[in-house]
Amino acid sequence: MNEHRVGATAVTHDPDGHAVTVGDDAGDLLVGTVHAATADGDDGRLQVADVSLSTEARGVVATYTVENVGDEPVRAGDVTLAFETAFGADARVYRHGYQSWSSTGTLPVGERFSPENSDNAPMMNDLAASTDDRVSSYLTGLVEGDRRVTAGFLEHDRYCSRFEIDDDDGGVATLHAVCPLEGARLTPGERLTLPPLWVDADRELREGLTALADCIGERMDARVPEISPTGWCSWYHYFTDVTEADVRENLSELREWGIPVDVVQIDDGYMQAFGDWRSIANGFEDMSAVADDIAASGYRPGLWLAPFYVEAGADLYADHPEWFITEPTDADTDGPGTPVDGGFRAGSELYGLDTTHPAVLEWLRETVSTVVDDWGFTYLKLDFLFAAALPGERYDAEATRIEAYRRGVEAIAEAAGDDVFLLGCGAPMAPSVGLFDAMRVGPDTDPVWETPGESGSQPGLKNAVRNTLTRNYLHRRWWLNDPDCQLVRDTSDLTAAEREAFATLVAATGGVNIFSDRLAEIGSAGRRLLERSIPPASGGEVSGLSVERFPSHVVCDRPGDGATTVALFNWADEPSTVRFDAREHVEGDSDADHVIWDGLSGAVVDGPVVERELPSHGAAVFAVVPATTGNLLGDAATLTGGSDRASTATLRDGALEAAVDGEAVTFALERDGPTSTQE
Repeated sequence: MNEHRVGATAVTHDPDGHAVTVGDDAGDLLVGTVHAATADGDDGRLQVADVSLSTEARGVVATYTVENVGDEPVRAGDVTLAFETAFGADARVYRHGYQSWSSTGTLPVGERFSPENSDNAPMMNDLAASTDDRVSSYLTGLVEGDRRVTAGFLEHDRYCSRFEIDDDDGGVATLHAVCPLEGARLTPGERLTLPPLWVDADRELREGLTALADCIGERMDARVPEISPTGWCSWYHYFTDVTEADVRENLSELREWGIPVDVVQIDDGYMQAFGDWRSIANGFEDMSAVADDIAASGYRPGLWLAPFYVEAGADLYADHPEWFITEPTDADTDGPGTPVDGGFRAGSELYGLDTTHPAVLEWLRETVSTVVDDWGFTYLKLDFLFAAALPGERYDAEATRIEAYRRGVEAIAEAAGDDVFLLGCGAPMAPSVGLFDAMRVGPDTDPVWETPGESGSQPGLKNAVRNTLTRNYLHRRWWLNDPDCQLVRDTSDLTAAEREAFATLVAATGGVNIFSDRLAEIGSAGRRLLERSIPPASGGEVSGLSVERFPSHVVCDRPGDGATTVALFNWADEPSTVRFDAREHVEGDSDADHVIWDGLSGAVVDGPVVERELPSHGAAVFAVVPATTGNLLGDAATLTGGSDRASTATLRDGALEAAVDGEAVTFALERDGPTSTQE
């Protein structure tokens, strides 16, 4: 008997039957036996040969090795670790979506996210999973009272692993950890080691997921830039009707405004078709001239591409029918097979490029070289990336779909070079670690709160908010999180409270901060809101992940002095009162005096307890600084209440004396808002 124990997590392996028991001080939580499944009627010839246990990040790691024990080669299918569980009717399940837009969050047992329609299913779902409504991709967590388990595979560069959760209103009957080997060929006696499975039964759900994300990020060499990009994008006002004149108009407005942002990014609409990226649409004349003007204005030129996705009407589709992922065909079939259905968008069927095909990889390199070297764009938003990971037949029959996907991204990164910022979108999540600087973590924001009847993966600010909160722990562990664009124009269907709440969420969680209105249509209040979301915090911690579908509490450090900022949200459809107690966020003497900054009004408020009625989908944000430290600096110019412009602050005779941008400034601490004078 082999046992590993870390804290309250105990994993025992019986080498005779390969039974694995996961328990804690309260008793067994999971008990399971490995089942090996193979394709083509080869059941029984692929068996578990070894299970090794180790510890990592206060969790236990189980590494399984399978072996072909027969006399003939075998094609391996799914290897499944089937756990019977003790989680009952009050349990909650953390379900992680397959790709950027896929619904993610913690739901009561028996509940599901709404299903995808047939047009969207190839985009949002792991099509290789037979029970997608019960699937959590790559990792999962179970919580019930004081019992909790977090589990996930640690490596994702070859297989699209998942957890299939057999649950109903009575609880979780079984949890299957599935590693699909996709027909990997094993000769007699050959062994194959699966990605390690990490299990923790000790920590609260968010802490467990954070530790797991750290392990995965370290193993897969995550790319995490120091600073999150800020800027403007053309999509949510112009959509596919954008023109070169529109970009230049907004570039001029941006220069005149002077908001300190980094990027100006052109989105969909500049090209003639998905796939024909170098064939420029009407409304654009010279992409390199536009990029040069953006750079000359002091901004980084950005461009949107969907490099693996090709529409049926594109010249590329007609010219190279052999370049696509196809449905299974007979060996005697002449010519290219039928392309795999990649979904339906804007009146066109779309298909995925076969990124194991040498000619496709060369075409990707040439395309990116044109965009970067000839046109001059150094910030690339790469979208609809799941297309390269669709299940199907490929040029390299031995490559898994994740290997194929990563080959395609690696070819793009190689052609782009180290100085180009890569933002992923619509991408298989864990398999993208190490490939991107930033990653979209939710659906499109869109200029509406929600569209009734649509699934949780479809455009709408509500869906973007949910995933921004429930995937927050990935930020600065796998990449920089991208919550998608802020929309602050008065002419959208978003309420003022919704615009304010999302700006607060973006500022407090610290990810990519891009806005996407026509600048001439942003009023003074909208401009002020955008200005105050910059700079964002480096990152925030979301509380309540284990109990709320929409967590409503984010804690972050203020820019500048690192004092605590707390953002509170009301995601309900009716007004609600929130309560903030500054004493919960003060170290040492809880009775000490505090200064509490209201991040939305920029005023000092009475405490230590503040109650505030919030409108539907509204927010409040408070920064608290203990007066005993003498470091009472706040800044009404930022939503988080902090400042990266100020270096010192001293309380003297009821006023703050601070150094701001190197100049001495005195702040009078008035309860209806601070005033200042420069010396």
